[in-house]
Amino acid sequence: MYAWAEYKRSRESEKSIFDALNENRKQQVEKNKNYIKTIAEVLLLTATQNIAQRGHREGGESENEGNFLAILNLVAKHDPFIDERLAATGNAKYTSHQIQNEMLQVLADMVQKQIVAKVKESEVFSVLADETKDLQKKEQMSLVLRYYYSGAVHESFLHFQSAESLDAEGLTKMIVGCLERHGLDYRNNLVGQGYDGASVMSGKHSGVSARNKSNARFAFYVHCSAHCLNLVLVDAVKSVPEAEEFFALLQSIYRFVSGSAVHMKWLDVQKEMYPHEKPRELQRLSDVRWACRYMACRTMRDRLPAVLRLLQDISLEKNSGDRKIEAKGLLAQIDLQFVGLLVTFCKVFGDVKILSDMLQSRSLDLVRAIDLVGSLTDTLKSYRSDCTFGELWKEIEELVHHCNISTEAQNKRRPKTNLKFLNSLVMRDSQHQILDF
Repeated sequence: MYAWAEYKRSRESEKSIFDALNENRKQQVEKNKNYIKTIAEVLLLTATQNIAQRGHREGGESENEGNFLAILNLVAKHDPFIDERLAATGNAKYTSHQIQNEMLQVLADMVQKQIVAKVKESEVFSVLADETKDLQKKEQMSLVLRYYYSGAVHESFLHFQSAESLDAEGLTKMIVGCLERHGLDYRNNLVGQGYDGASVMSGKHSGVSARNKSNARFAFYVHCSAHCLNLVLVDAVKSVPEAEEFFALLQSIYRFVSGSAVHMKWLDVQKEMYPHEKPRELQRLSDVRWACRYMACRTMRDRLPAVLRLLQDISLEKNSGDRKIEAKGLLAQIDLQFVGLLVTFCKVFGDVKILSDMLQSRSLDLVRAIDLVGSLTDTLKSYRSDCTFGELWKEIEELVHHCNISTEAQNKRRPKTNLKFLNSLVMRDSQHQILDF
């Protein structure tokens, strides 16, 4: 009877109660999909912009609940349904850190599947791997795939995991295991390996490259060219004591100027001396990529008059204690030799940085890299000419004159001769015979 009554009602109104319930359920499902999609898009935004998602305190009484909730609350102001879901009590808000991590993992899996699909379509590929320590001093290994797709060379980050074992066998298992999990045929399609020059990676007999090549005979190993360039710069600078001391002084000036008590004065000095330019910050020296030290040298060269002015002002201050002594010490070491090395390294590192940036280009191949290294070598050899030295010396003189630094060699204080040995020639130590003239 109930079914017959519903059928009769549907014949009259052309819509039954079951249809109404089903329609209402569909609407609710669509709203829930939009809500989950909004949360996923907010997570994707924070992840791609590389900003923190969670705050220190995320309760309602907190003034700053974190980027994720802040963005979500802003969206809720323009979407009544999201506002309703966030204001509701219960466990269906999907804003906890467990849900965030789960959604981010789902998004990561989707990206990985697209990368793997492209790699499989291109068939052959190369692997780039490196390990580094995180903030907790734990070793992490990253794996990047290099492949040819749609008429261009691509480098796509594939995997990142903790390195439990740092020996060649453990690292090889991690790389091979990652490729196998994604269904990549590394035995037949792996044609290249790119690592640093550490023996555990580049060893000819038992390194990671040799172990992988034993299973994938086409996997040709290439030492990272940018890493080689960095090692050359490190060894070249350390072989010249004056150059090593120069960079140590440069780093000391950066630390001194970056201090909280000096930084505001540094900005005020620049505003006074360069009123039409934006104040610039001294650059910290990079230990990983020495070519990036060009920026530190260039900034110091452009703002050297302001640095000297700042150190002079602080050295004349009263009641500044250790800061005053440190300023005097730094000021005394900025002389003609410092300026000469500064100008020289600006020129050398300027050309080296161009090569460093190009070596890190995704579209660069091995043949082109060899040509670029050869071009830089020829350029550095040309620096030994009198013409180049004259240009450098002219630039040094201009900067020294602008900074009021003396170009005269400072004579060291001559040691005084003991009157006891006046008009005598010491042939042995003081306990033996002295010949008089």
